[in-house]
Amino acid sequence: MRNWKKTIKQQSRIAARNSLEEKLFILQDHFSDHLLKHRKLMIDMSGQKFMDICRGESKELAQFKSA
Repeated sequence: MRNWKKTIKQQSRIAARNSLEEKLFILQDHFSDHLLKHRKLMIDMSGQKFMDICRGESKELAQFKSA
C-alpha cells in the first residue's frame, strides 16, 4: 500500500512538472532571454510619459519631441 501511494504521488508530481514546463515560456531556454529583455524594456517604458492626458491636447511630432 505504501509503495502504491508513493508511486501515485510521484506520478502526479511528474505530471505537474511537465505541465508547468510546457505552459511557462520563461523556463524554456530559447524564450527566457527574449522575455526577460522585453520585460525590462516594458518596465523602463512604464516610467516615462508619452501623452499629457489631463490637457487633452494633440501635438505635432516636433512639439511632442521638444516637450
